[in-house]
Amino acid sequence: MFLAHTSIDQAEQLAAAVAGAARINDCWCTDFQPYFLRLIFRELLGVDIDFETVSSMDVDEAGFIFPDPLQRKELIELLVLTEVMVNPIPSELESSLENWAKKLQVEDRSLVLARDVANTARAQAQSNFYRLFWMGEEDRQQKNFEDLLRKHGPEAWTFTVEEDPKLASQWRALANLPEGTLGAAVWNHYQSHGFTTPGEIGGANAALAHHDWLHVIGGYDVDLIGEVENAAFGASSSSVPGSTLWFLGVMAMYEGGLFDSVVTGGHPHQISMAGNPERVVDAMNRGRQCKQDLLAIDYFSIADQSLLSLQKQWGLIPHGRSESA
Repeated sequence: MFLAHTSIDQAEQLAAAVAGAARINDCWCTDFQPYFLRLIFRELLGVDIDFETVSSMDVDEAGFIFPDPLQRKELIELLVLTEVMVNPIPSELESSLENWAKKLQVEDRSLVLARDVANTARAQAQSNFYRLFWMGEEDRQQKNFEDLLRKHGPEAWTFTVEEDPKLASQWRALANLPEGTLGAAVWNHYQSHGFTTPGEIGGANAALAHHDWLHVIGGYDVDLIGEVENAAFGASSSSVPGSTLWFLGVMAMYEGGLFDSVVTGGHPHQISMAGNPERVVDAMNRGRQCKQDLLAIDYFSIADQSLLSLQKQWGLIPHGRSESA
């Protein structure tokens, strides 16, 4: 969950730390980095900070101001975010991130991804991303998953590569639920897009299908920017291990173009296109304000409940509207 442990009073200091680490020789690598960071701070913390001109601080000062390990972890996640927006990644930026992580004594799964993409190890970055983010955690809970991965390669992370009748039956049962329920809405989502039923060859596996519930709950499309919005939405709602890495990974794929999605391939510079940064940050804000951890729930157990009632119960705000609006 992005910036969950940072208060409004600390926003300026956090921004100074990010600038101190990522603004190399007092310059950003791209115009998009300060623009996107400004949007995040404005939407999530309610503070408007110009990252082009904000004062910077060094790592020793940051270590004194942010003694809490959780705050330090959030700082490093922000630094990883600034790095994965850039391709190629300058060695100075890579070295700075490593230095800050070392001095702040942060070792996080996001740094594994950062090291891979900095070394242009695309295949390794893809493998580690799918292994370490929350879907990979779910995949690896299946007793035969390692066999599937050896036999079928990276597609096993996201697709049904061998028939799973139990999973397919569970999903088909959603078709019998009344209109207006969450389950019926998800089933209609699958039918309207022509998706193969999870559990059938070529359909989503259980982990990938899990994220489709969020598409319906949040109202996000299944195009590239919709996938980024969905990741921002889900990750910002969650404290599940690997949730923030989901968002960082899609940023690396769809902005930096640093490795390929198993599902959609490579598509750089999608997020910096006009209008898209605002959509992504709005999704982050909606997830952050959600009262339910959207990755820590068995959706089949509530599939018969009203979609609208669940959205209201969880405090989901409409698109593009702040909590105070």
